[in-house]
Amino acid sequence: MLQEHLCDSRHEASRLAAERIAKRLRLDLESQSEASIVVSGGTTPVDCFGILATSDLPWDRIHVVPSDERWVPAIDASSNEKMIRETLLVNRASAAILHPLYADGTSAHEHCATVANELDALPLLFSSVLLGMGEDGHFASLFPDIAELDDGLDLESNSRCLAVTTKASPHERITLTLSALARSKEILLLVFGDAKRSVLEDAKRSRGTVPVGHLLRQQRTPVHVIWAA
Repeated sequence: MLQEHLCDSRHEASRLAAERIAKRLRLDLESQSEASIVVSGGTTPVDCFGILATSDLPWDRIHVVPSDERWVPAIDASSNEKMIRETLLVNRASAAILHPLYADGTSAHEHCATVANELDALPLLFSSVLLGMGEDGHFASLFPDIAELDDGLDLESNSRCLAVTTKASPHERITLTLSALARSKEILLLVFGDAKRSVLEDAKRSRGTVPVGHLLRQQRTPVHVIWAA
């Protein structure tokens, strides 16, 4: 269920991820009217998004969901929604349907029920899920120190998303759980740098609580690790 792709450059890794996502979307849209993907925030996927945004796809039939979000408005510089709008939902992909995780006038905790309902209404399984990883082994906003980690990593959990706080961030966050992310045809983990490669190697061997280890070892959804220095 785990495959690793070691690339010579970050651009090559980004292109491989973009091509895999586009291929999966194209295949799914041949047999269904709509498709959905999950994408990460941060800086790692920016090049991948730029490539993916030029793909010749019927983007008006494609739903895009962030994997997680800081509880800040989309005009905030730290917003994942802002980054996704500016780097992915451009060019041909400007017609895609974005499902933000942040909403004004409510709390992250209260909004989780709305997000869960929206997820259940989307085309499932997700065609593809694109994630990144931190040097602490977190993915999405499933950080090692969050109180809700066990629920967030439980494949059998009924929770689709969680409101979380972590010492790694000044903002409250909302995140999809592993059980939600695993409702996908495949998961792509795009990782850059030797330090993160070391974290991945340790996570594959360890039975500890590093979050990404649970992602790599689960057997429900194929995971493709795409790495470059």
